[in-house]
Amino acid sequence: MTFLNQSAQYIFEKHPLAQLKNICVVLPSRRAVYYFKQSLAKLSNVPFIAPEILAIDDFVMQMSGVNQIDAVSLLFELYEIFKKYDPEVKFERFISWAPTLLRDFDTIDLYLVDNPKSIFEYMSEAKVLERWNPAQLKSGKPEFEITPILDKYFKLFENIYNVYTDLQKSLTDKGLAYRGMAYRILAESVKQLLIEKNENSIIFEKYYFVGFNALSASEEKIIETLVKTNRAETLWDADTYFMSPEYNHKAGMLLRSYKNSGRFGKWNWQTDELLKGEKQMRIIGVENATLQAKIAGHIYAEAVVENPEVPTVIVLADENLLHPVIYSLNERIADFNITMGLSLRGSMLFTLIDAIFELQQNIAEFKTKDGGTVKMPKFSHRHIFKVLNHPFIRRYEQIKYAPEIKAKSQERTVFRKTLSEILRTNKVYLSQDEMLDLGENEPIFKILFSRWSDNPQKALFAFYDLIDELRNVYRDSNDAIETEYLYLFLTILHRLEKILFQNRELSLKSFKHFLYELIKQEKIPFSGEPISNLQIMGMLETRCLDFERVIILSVNEGTIPSAKHINSLIPFDACIEYHLPVHSDQDAVMAYHFFRLLQRAKEVDILYVIPNGEGLGGGGSEKSRFILQIENELVKANKNIKLSYPKINFGKDTEIEVINKIDIFKNEEILQSISKLIAEKGIYPTSLSNYLKCSLQFYFDKIANISKREEVDENFGADVFGTWIHNTLEKIDKDFGPKISEENIETIIGELEKRLDDAYQEKFGGFVVESGMNYLLKQVAEQLLNDFFENQKISQRFPLEVVQAEQLIEVIFEKIIHGKLQKIKIAGRIDRIEREGKVLKVIDYKTGKVVAKELEPPKDLTLEETLVESDKEKLRQLWLYQYLVTKSMLDGKLVLAGEKFENYVVTAKIYSFRNLKEKLEVNLSFETDPTIFGFIEKSEEILTQIITELLNPAINFTQATDTKICERCDFRGICGR
Repeated sequence: MTFLNQSAQYIFEKHPLAQLKNICVVLPSRRAVYYFKQSLAKLSNVPFIAPEILAIDDFVMQMSGVNQIDAVSLLFELYEIFKKYDPEVKFERFISWAPTLLRDFDTIDLYLVDNPKSIFEYMSEAKVLERWNPAQLKSGKPEFEITPILDKYFKLFENIYNVYTDLQKSLTDKGLAYRGMAYRILAESVKQLLIEKNENSIIFEKYYFVGFNALSASEEKIIETLVKTNRAETLWDADTYFMSPEYNHKAGMLLRSYKNSGRFGKWNWQTDELLKGEKQMRIIGVENATLQAKIAGHIYAEAVVENPEVPTVIVLADENLLHPVIYSLNERIADFNITMGLSLRGSMLFTLIDAIFELQQNIAEFKTKDGGTVKMPKFSHRHIFKVLNHPFIRRYEQIKYAPEIKAKSQERTVFRKTLSEILRTNKVYLSQDEMLDLGENEPIFKILFSRWSDNPQKALFAFYDLIDELRNVYRDSNDAIETEYLYLFLTILHRLEKILFQNRELSLKSFKHFLYELIKQEKIPFSGEPISNLQIMGMLETRCLDFERVIILSVNEGTIPSAKHINSLIPFDACIEYHLPVHSDQDAVMAYHFFRLLQRAKEVDILYVIPNGEGLGGGGSEKSRFILQIENELVKANKNIKLSYPKINFGKDTEIEVINKIDIFKNEEILQSISKLIAEKGIYPTSLSNYLKCSLQFYFDKIANISKREEVDENFGADVFGTWIHNTLEKIDKDFGPKISEENIETIIGELEKRLDDAYQEKFGGFVVESGMNYLLKQVAEQLLNDFFENQKISQRFPLEVVQAEQLIEVIFEKIIHGKLQKIKIAGRIDRIEREGKVLKVIDYKTGKVVAKELEPPKDLTLEETLVESDKEKLRQLWLYQYLVTKSMLDGKLVLAGEKFENYVVTAKIYSFRNLKEKLEVNLSFETDPTIFGFIEKSEEILTQIITELLNPAINFTQATDTKICERCDFRGICGR
């Protein structure tokens, strides 16, 4: 029999049916009230008027004759009173500690502190100094100076008592009270309000207090007074295991003191279920928090097959697991009830609200020419992407533009166009006008990207407009939860609007604080069968309830019991002196709830997250001390408990290995794509190196055409920085070439800053270069180019001939490959070509450091082997550049600066901007007696060998064996490296 069934039967049998209406039953929670009513109704075959059955908070409010003030109104009430004592108090600072102060007021009243003033005096200047060093007060003066900050701190506590009394008077005049205040009112007037008959009170013949375990001082006084006058009885849900002094169990710490004191009358009742009852208990360690939900769903699905009628509860110590648990239940399990409510704070709508606040509150800081800074309200690209890619907005986009998307599959919506344009122009910050222009009159753009400044009313009406716009789209959808979230958010805004108009000085920061406070309090209540066989609850909702099958999740330290932290302005020693609750009391309460839940259960599954170090991937804190008590104490005391430790099977390692290995087989379609790529687009040095390093990377990039993830870069990456340098040099070469004199070099050095700025504006106008890392990189770029041209003055013969800058060179030849004639195009963009006598120097700029060793073949490899097998990427690039220019010259197609070049010696050279003094020039050959024809023939032989492999259907595209290559790969997320 459950505790509530037993309690209902006891009360029912003690009173005639007609007299039940004259009694009042008080329980810890509204959920317990519902179950008690169900139990009571089953005891009679005829209708009867039920007793008054109330949760303790409802009982106190009803009997004390006051209405409970809501949290936000209470904060404003407190603020208005506080301003009388500290006119300079800033609202933004006030709300950072006011909720903590109100919780302390609530606790002081709940625990009936006789002289509240003494607590605040305890924290006053004299007492603090006395506790710091009593010897300093002998002379009447402290040995150290009270600073203005300390003085302000102490005066805060001197004023708090006055604020406390004024707040109570103000609320009393309005017939309002906060929770603790209502408890004090009832406790101090029990006889007048609950015993003595008068016109304003509702008097019951008998009161029953059922299932309590941790009473505040006010609750103790209310119950004790009623028991002494023989108007009340208490019914306790206790077990010998935690009540016995032998075990000295924390779960029974408070109950033992109540029983021993005798203040609450006869002790009803005490069971031996934990010490004698038969139980099947399993303790299961899992690798991560979310996996617990999967296991809980699996456990219940198996249990339902065996016995579908057994009352079961899944208890979520961590309420963030509610969503995962719901989705982990078997689809055939439709009959279940959730008592927790779905938190708006944990919803996708809240993440959108939070993203919009980030968007609106962003302030960009720019440097001015005179060295100062200016702050401007601009939208950051990060926040824009976060908002426009949010699931709520994407859903809006898909529903609203569905007809257009279906009609024109290639047509991009205004949302996608906007994001693409930001990427294309690399805009880091955008103004309101820029975003509205990109929005093309889309209503939601006007809502999201119209500036609020510091006006909370603009924010409020923007959210109203957002709800209206989203509601129009979601009206026809079947997503009930999203629609409910929108409605709930609307009701919160209505509440805030009343506050806004009453308090004109509210800032945007304060508005956000209150909005979030209200959101934190709101939950979507689930409608379901309250007495269905499966209940999903938080730990506190289980009070007084019993289930045969119990599944508890997140039984880890810091969760059950919670971390040792009480948010209060009252010091620990003051709490001890004034008998206020401390963290050990919280632990005792949680211990009671946990072990009481096991009391009448027959099957118990306890899940915890394996701590780091105990298993692969473990991420939890230590398993709860409650598990240790079960293992080391309860199981030894009760031989009827069968304890086991099931292991979770994740599959064999070999299966995981297979999943991570990727092979792309070359079917006919892929082979045709490769052939077309080689013949038409051509093979470039970078793509050839990518293929030799990792053929899978080459496949993703060139064959599958998977786009690399595009992002707006706030700082110059290595590629952007290099392109900036290259573009600047290209413009210089074209403006001053083909023959550059020493005087030209001096002119160029003097113009470097302007030329860098011009190249930046032309290509990278979206970057911010006035401050931060980009500003430093700009200085670096200027210094690198200055060093480069200074080095040119020393090392070059003048005039320096630059016959071409940024030249695209393509050559074509044909070979029979796998029985087919294959056209092969090799191409490359060369940074610069210099002429020195009858030598053409093919130049490649490198902004990073290059040393001569990188251009030398390893001793154990020939040049041919080096170009195909080694990681000498820079050498391979110079080889291809030398080949391209030599081949073009031999074919009579090398025309540079209007001049045809023939019979020149071609060399390849790197200018390393971080190593300008080192000679990095090569003239590659494969023979001891090299000729142009021999070089070209051998080069094409090597290229044909690589392309033959590329077109071989028996050789798959596979991952690189060297995982270091994967560290900077754009596709590492796809292959899981």
